[in-house]
Amino acid sequence: MPLLTVIMPAYKAQATIESAIRSALRAMPRDAELIVAVDGPDERTAECAQRVKDSRLSVRVDPINRGTVACMRRCLETTDSKLVARADADDISMPWRFRSEISALKHADIVCGSAVRFGQATLPRPSYFGSLTSKEIGLLLPFVNPLFHPSMLARRTTLLAANAYAEHSAAEDYVMWFDALLSGAAVVKLAVPLIAYRLSRSQISSAPDYVGRVYEDPQVIRAYTAWVQATGMSWLLDNGGAPGRPAGTREQLESVISGVRPQTRPYARHHVRSASTVLTES
Repeated sequence: MPLLTVIMPAYKAQATIESAIRSALRAMPRDAELIVAVDGPDERTAECAQRVKDSRLSVRVDPINRGTVACMRRCLETTDSKLVARADADDISMPWRFRSEISALKHADIVCGSAVRFGQATLPRPSYFGSLTSKEIGLLLPFVNPLFHPSMLARRTTLLAANAYAEHSAAEDYVMWFDALLSGAAVVKLAVPLIAYRLSRSQISSAPDYVGRVYEDPQVIRAYTAWVQATGMSWLLDNGGAPGRPAGTREQLESVISGVRPQTRPYARHHVRSASTVLTES
């Protein structure tokens, strides 16, 4: 049983998967395995993945296209490591990625990191280079998803307790963060960049209807509702709000911003205010 399993779902990724695999292997400890789950039929991606020779690498080719969520769940159920990480087939793992995350697990159950965005003929640009505590993530999630899913490393027991990837969702990571917090997990974001995150027009999140599908997704609505009710933020619903459409009085929204550390408040203020409808207090 290895310490760590890194799961990399792949579909039509022949142009990028080899570099993604090599970067993940370079960053992984010796006591780890990389499962590349090719969501077929996709011979070209499988051939490119199989060019890499490493005893820690396993390429699984599914003849049926099941989708990323199903790929992740199947790999989760058929491996037995203590820790599980997610990697994307078009991203680059930084050399220090897993070393930093494993160290951070001393005080957390799920760890994500910052990222450097690149691609689409734009200059590389960093994401928010600040850490977020589990409390801060819980406060901000109803307004923004502050975590890069492809940078995740987690305890297997935490993912199973959150029933991760068990149900199809347009935003499986967003649902998983809520469900993990509801199960009592500590979820943190490191300030250090852990991945280079490739931007492309083929990304699911680039589709024009993506945002609408996310906030109308039954799993998103369920997890969002359960979280705000469990944390005393049910005013987000009582005010007529919904996932993607938070609404609150100025006092209510300011209570969220004041709940984070001083160094996090500019980031929180930007996202809470830009995402929300401010109601007039009667």
